[in-house]
Amino acid sequence: MLTKNQKRVILIFFDLIFSAYIWNVNASWGNTFSTCLVLSTTTFLIIYTPFEIYWSFRDIYFDRWIPIKYNNLKTSKIKIKVEQGKKGKSKCLGGLIISPSENDKGSSNNTIVIVCHGFSDKKETLEYYYLPLAYQGYTILVYDARGTGESKKVGKRSQFIKRIDDFKKIVSWIENNNELKSYKIYAAGFSIGAITVLCGGFSNRNIKKIVAISSMSYYKQNLPKYNLIVMLSYLMKRVKLFPNEKENEELSPYIVIERFKSLISDEEWDFYAKRVFFIHARNDKIIKFKNFEENVTLLGLTEKNTLILKKGGHTQKKNELLLVAASLGFFKS
Repeated sequence: MLTKNQKRVILIFFDLIFSAYIWNVNASWGNTFSTCLVLSTTTFLIIYTPFEIYWSFRDIYFDRWIPIKYNNLKTSKIKIKVEQGKKGKSKCLGGLIISPSENDKGSSNNTIVIVCHGFSDKKETLEYYYLPLAYQGYTILVYDARGTGESKKVGKRSQFIKRIDDFKKIVSWIENNNELKSYKIYAAGFSIGAITVLCGGFSNRNIKKIVAISSMSYYKQNLPKYNLIVMLSYLMKRVKLFPNEKENEELSPYIVIERFKSLISDEEWDFYAKRVFFIHARNDKIIKFKNFEENVTLLGLTEKNTLILKKGGHTQKKNELLLVAASLGFFKS
């Protein structure tokens, strides 16, 4: 989606054009300079002010979670190499390891949860989700995907296939880390992050549980070609709206999982399928509810592995507590 500042720039651009038109019309009628100035300025404010008021109230509604201080939690910054630059310099994703403090080690359950954010987010956006998990004894690895936050220079946020490769390298980093390699690995992803954990982690037996929130099933079928606002946002961020067949296959959880299913026995399939928990809102207008139905049908999941929410849309606003509770319930099952 477009950021608020990007929306402001677009609004001001068209607002200035219309205000200039009002000035030109009044000048052609022989009105004085001061009259033209007052009328064009008034026109600008009449158009701009309602949008600014709307954005202000929208922020009050959406940004409901104030910054949280980490009491009784140990936080460590990490850098994970994912690429070698052209000049030989390593490209590293920036992230955090959040775990129970040294004084509270008894609450640790030796499980690490990798948290993957969505397209327009950064790692701090999901504090409401992963900090409660940390207070329940889980070690959290949360990172900025390429093109965002501390990983902005690693690549572009639209490089979805590379995001999947990055996720695999993060899993490998955990498996080879002296302090973490004995931990059970869980993963949770939101939207594009859900695609990341499903396509990059479903076939990895070392990932014991996966939570996929607002996930696609088929990538190409869900690109917002008919939603002009979302499409404009994607174009500005260089998202490929017409992927080729190979790219579509790599980015479609349904296809990735279905192919893996054909390679394993029914007994193994039962093990892999039950590791996944899907959460989706019925009124999600970005990734339609049918995606949830297709994914759940493929995996043959029951209500124990799903959470359906009536409202919340794609971003699951006002469902935050339910997301945490459902994830905790699944992790502890």
